[in-house]
Amino acid sequence: MACQLALRNIPFRIIDKKDQRTNYSGALIIQARSVEIFHQMGIAQTAIHKGIIANEIKIIFNGKKSFRVPIKNIGQGLTQFPYLLMLEQSKTEQLLIDFINNYGYSVERKTELQDFTQDKDVVTSILKLANGKEETIKTKYLIAADGGHSTVRKQLHIPFVGKTHRISLFVTDCKAEINLPSDAICFSFSNATTAGFFPLTDGRWRVDGAIPRELEAKDTLKFDDIEKNFAAKTRMKVKIYEPQWFSVFHSHQRYASSFQQNRCFLLGDAAHIHSPVGAQGMNTGLQDAYNLAWKLALVIQKQAKASLLDTYTSERVGIAKNVVRSTDKVFNLVTSRNFFIKIFRVYAVPLIMQLVLPIIEKQKVIRHFFFIKISEIGIQYRKSPLSHRASLGNFPSHAPKPGDRLPYILYNEDGKEVNIQEKVKGTGFHLFIFTKHTSPDEIIRVAENYTHLLSIETIPYTSETSYVYVRLGIENSGCYLIRPDMYIAYRSDKPEAEHFESYLQQFLNV
Repeated sequence: MACQLALRNIPFRIIDKKDQRTNYSGALIIQARSVEIFHQMGIAQTAIHKGIIANEIKIIFNGKKSFRVPIKNIGQGLTQFPYLLMLEQSKTEQLLIDFINNYGYSVERKTELQDFTQDKDVVTSILKLANGKEETIKTKYLIAADGGHSTVRKQLHIPFVGKTHRISLFVTDCKAEINLPSDAICFSFSNATTAGFFPLTDGRWRVDGAIPRELEAKDTLKFDDIEKNFAAKTRMKVKIYEPQWFSVFHSHQRYASSFQQNRCFLLGDAAHIHSPVGAQGMNTGLQDAYNLAWKLALVIQKQAKASLLDTYTSERVGIAKNVVRSTDKVFNLVTSRNFFIKIFRVYAVPLIMQLVLPIIEKQKVIRHFFFIKISEIGIQYRKSPLSHRASLGNFPSHAPKPGDRLPYILYNEDGKEVNIQEKVKGTGFHLFIFTKHTSPDEIIRVAENYTHLLSIETIPYTSETSYVYVRLGIENSGCYLIRPDMYIAYRSDKPEAEHFESYLQQFLNV
């Protein structure tokens, strides 16, 4: 959030009661949609260089039956980054800290929010500083990214709907003797436990799993308690040792009923928490911030109406609810101690995989379906107020709709291959004008009244650009307006300026 505000020249203060950044793997997997966001920020290549691209997933049942699922470039043709990127949370945090440092900002460490009040114009916050003194500050807005036990959410009395699972989990960064490639993710299911193995740099592994029932009663669980019978429990030839980090936690499945109240906003774990299954947590939080930042900046700069901020909750709360529900179902399947579910997990699933995997490997459409779900590139805001009355004309069913992410489309321009997403840079809207037989001059004239908010680019019809027209459903002439977060705001296949202007006036100021 701080990075996005810095990009948009919005002054802020970012405080953290911790004295230093995270120094463990934490939220390890960066999904494709997050890498796309990093790319727009100019830091994707650094993230990729510091991380590991997963090449395969290995699934082992009772240490005997195993399946290899190739996932290298599984999303080829859907995104510029068609893979799972494993990057330790400590490195992700440092990447973002370096980003705000380059803009002249820094995280104020050992600084804690003690209390706050808000009225129709301002939020008044009382901070406890690193030196023990208190400071009162007044700001236009307060953004809470203060975790699952959010002080701000509790003080706002926003319900945190959901449940806490009874099964305890452990997670550790350690060294391991294990027969796995250094770019493979492994999941192990046995009669006694469930575990996951994720490669880190320098020969280390991130290992997590369910805590055996006999150890749950221990007041303080240590790495040695898990390591002692780990190989026997997993029924694998594995030795884990030299832990750098070890933690025990319960999986929570909760989301805030609203992500905003007046001038206060929730994002990340303060707004939703769920099991680590599917690596959705941090990635969903990043998209929260990306969704809110451009709206907040435009309102602060008086370029948009305050009502634009109401779309943050309407767009994001449904996403959080769906993530909580879907991860909960998978979590129950992989960790439940129910006799019948365990039998299904350990004995039936391998049989199913034996039948299904060959089909999946041959059917790109199935692989793409799973990738779209887990990578978060399939998230859409079609029911958002920003997508209402945002389409004019008759588009074919395959054409992306308002509220959809701008698709990854490659085409040639002046003899060079171009990704249309690359053109959506900067911090404003981007209007693509398509001209085949007629020019939508009236729409361009309307857009020119908003040049402080949007850039205009014409893609004329040629043999090289014809695929773009087909993919976007443009038969003659028309336009697509792209939001700063790379989602489609508006589309038209008619040169009708009045409808376009009416759409813009709902939220933006001339």
